[in-house]
Amino acid sequence: MNLRVVLVVGVLLAGCSSRSMVTVEESGLETGAGKSVWSEQQNAVVANDPSTSLVYKPQLRGELKNRAITEASGLAASRRHDDQLWVLNDGGNAAVLYAVGVDGSDKGQLIISGAKNRDWEDMASFNWKGEPYLLIADIGDNKAKRNRCYLYFVREPEMPGTVSVPVVRTIEFIYEDGPRDAESLAVDLQGRRIFILSKRDNPPLLYELPLFPKTRGVQIARRITATAGLPQPSLADVFANPVLGKLGDAPTAMDISSDGKEAVVLTYRSVLLYVHHPGMSWAQVFSRPPEKIADHSLMQGEALAFDVHDEQIYYTSEQLPAPLWMLTPQLQTIRHNE
Repeated sequence: MNLRVVLVVGVLLAGCSSRSMVTVEESGLETGAGKSVWSEQQNAVVANDPSTSLVYKPQLRGELKNRAITEASGLAASRRHDDQLWVLNDGGNAAVLYAVGVDGSDKGQLIISGAKNRDWEDMASFNWKGEPYLLIADIGDNKAKRNRCYLYFVREPEMPGTVSVPVVRTIEFIYEDGPRDAESLAVDLQGRRIFILSKRDNPPLLYELPLFPKTRGVQIARRITATAGLPQPSLADVFANPVLGKLGDAPTAMDISSDGKEAVVLTYRSVLLYVHHPGMSWAQVFSRPPEKIADHSLMQGEALAFDVHDEQIYYTSEQLPAPLWMLTPQLQTIRHNE
């Protein structure tokens, strides 16, 4: 008997005929006009057909062309342009965001007035009451000594070119159990919360803040769970990269899909997926082992985001050159023939 495995790959999510278009608007909360998501029927096919699975195909889209992007540490999708992303530099650099194409091309820069780049590490984008916003996370703290961290909100402007915008809101916060180094932040629109995932704790810890605090003054980031199942570094990892190898799968970036159904986390070795099933809290989601959907060989991968339609996942490196990679979900069918 001959066993032949035939992989039928290439049924891209963007081309599936059974996809539906979904728009959610509730009390000003938006997941994006015309956002594409899996239909319930397609989900059922994947769940019930053992010969069908969902895989993520990596594709090199280009390289970040703007030479001013020397330490790409945060990434977010533009809510105005489908073919545009936002990038920020790590701490110590100018308070500037950079607009880039999904091929890495330069599309201009955004000067942030009223903010300082102490240690910018991540960013997020979302729509609220018809307006697109960018959230800048000044949360880096390698030695866990900061007594305050800051989140800056700005309205996303039209581009291209060089534009200056003011900070429209700032959240100043501390952690309830003392300073933490963190590089991963995401917005949960459905729960009107901000999540922050610590980096150097073992295991990493998940904290939450209100997206719209009810009180003024310094906010308290509440610890909601410890993560589970992140792979630990091996001796080979340490020998291969003495500086970062010991951190292994320490989280360096995070994003949550606009519909609140998935979260992705970037580490120094992997891209991890967390699925938010109905009836589960995010604390329950992150307390379970994630699915590894890709390995990567970036020298220092620290920036990741869903695209505006939650279809692809983009990620890049803090080290130059900074290649821009994209993960595309695909259906994979395995048939066994005699």
